[in-house]
Amino acid sequence: METQGLSADLIMRNGNVITVDARNTIAEAVAIRDDIIVSVGTNNEMDPLIGDKTKVMDLTGKTVVPGFIDSHTHNVYIGEFLFNFKLLNMATELNPSIIDVQRGIKERARETPKGDWIGGRNLDPNSLKEGRWPTREELDASAPENPLILTIRGGHACVVNSRALELADITKDTPNPEGGIIEKDPVTGEPTGVLRDVPVMNSAVPQATLEDLKNGLAAASQEYVKTGVTSTCDAGAIDKPDSYRAYQEAVAEGKLKTRTYLMIHEDFYRNNDLGLRTGFGNNRLRLGAVKLLIDGSIQCFTCAFYEPYLAKETRGLEGLRYTQENLNEIVAEAHRLGYQVAIHAQGDYGITVAVNAIEHAMEKYPRPDPRHRIEHTLCPTMEDLKRMKSLGIIANFYLFHPWFWGDLHINNFIGKERANKMVPVKTALEIGIVSCAHSDCPVCTPNDPVWPSNPLWGMWCAVNRKTRSGVDIGPQEKLTAMEALRVYTINGAYSSFEEDIKGSIEPGKLADMVVLSDNLLEVDPWEIRDITVEKTIIGGKIVYESK
Repeated sequence: METQGLSADLIMRNGNVITVDARNTIAEAVAIRDDIIVSVGTNNEMDPLIGDKTKVMDLTGKTVVPGFIDSHTHNVYIGEFLFNFKLLNMATELNPSIIDVQRGIKERARETPKGDWIGGRNLDPNSLKEGRWPTREELDASAPENPLILTIRGGHACVVNSRALELADITKDTPNPEGGIIEKDPVTGEPTGVLRDVPVMNSAVPQATLEDLKNGLAAASQEYVKTGVTSTCDAGAIDKPDSYRAYQEAVAEGKLKTRTYLMIHEDFYRNNDLGLRTGFGNNRLRLGAVKLLIDGSIQCFTCAFYEPYLAKETRGLEGLRYTQENLNEIVAEAHRLGYQVAIHAQGDYGITVAVNAIEHAMEKYPRPDPRHRIEHTLCPTMEDLKRMKSLGIIANFYLFHPWFWGDLHINNFIGKERANKMVPVKTALEIGIVSCAHSDCPVCTPNDPVWPSNPLWGMWCAVNRKTRSGVDIGPQEKLTAMEALRVYTINGAYSSFEEDIKGSIEPGKLADMVVLSDNLLEVDPWEIRDITVEKTIIGGKIVYESK
């Protein structure tokens, strides 16, 4: 007979439960009441919790892991024009040459009313057959009656046609914005159409409504749960109130399935300080860090390095958004007010500037356990990694780099020796730095046919450290499968001050779990990305079940 208040709502039995607790315990069964895990152990230990209304799920030996945490996304952008799922997918794997890119644009132009915008995402000029951006003239020929914008994967650069330049009021006399570049023809001085980190273009394209933003969050959430993601961190929404309101309403309306740690852009928080601080909210939606960017994107040659790039005579210093003094002031004030700070920094020089600013803030205004973060952490020096450890700074890594861009890193960007040291997650873990991982969606999205933001793919990249041409890239930085799993679970929870409520399968924590087709600790490392998600559970409820 059921004992009121003691029986479980759901018991999962006969499984291989990788708890990711402090001892990496493997269990057989899990019991859930309401949205909380109440017991973890053997099948027999669950028997007293079975009541008249308890649902018992036979896992038939399948593997269960904590829900995956994507620690850096920009999901609210999915509802924006520039990164909407409905845009043309210009990935090189689908459009190998500029002729292919033009063909796709012409097809879209035929069905688009005159004067309406046409957009494309995921363009990568470095890997196109021609090895360059399409010219403004080539885009004009493809869409002569429509403004057109094609955004590089990651969003830090775009190429536009003449109509788009006119609407953005960009001419030969327009100066470069701070931290950005309007590329111009060396002979005529006219804009070529290539814009690197030029924010004025964002205001020229069609602006999303509140409903657009909410629908984008819902679409992203629906795709995320298919990959086992139960929590995400939005690393800075758009600088307008609706982007934050969209999250609140999407949660209230049941459109957003995944839990969210919502960062706030530095400019927006300074102009709209309500006195709320990091940690405000609940386990569905919580206020996160103040987000800043110090440098740009390595694909756009705007990551700031000590040494120059291979294919371009620059160190990327033109991509710096702040002077050291200015960044010190801004970070110190956010730290003083009680915020966590998360700084986008990728080049080794940019990372040094970011760590300097955090170190300055912590020395000027000491406070316990601020857990400041470096986002992406592409090419840190060993000296800066050691400083990050001593300051308790979290390293958030984009683990897909070796596979997705590894060959370009070697041949176009920084060369083999420097590329071997990029994304040094193994070194960071050995030093004692808490390290988490992310997709940077919409850099890659859950539904992308060629670059999916699947955490199992991220783990696969970290465990194998291969480029797409098969080159070993930094084999000394390979993770074990368990290390990779911890990076995507308990470490992600720690990065948002939530390690006490999620990130592992333990009594008292939120019942966020994933049922996998295979055991990622036992399969051949090359097969990890082929593991499928069979069920995703959030708060004890099955929100996705594979067919």
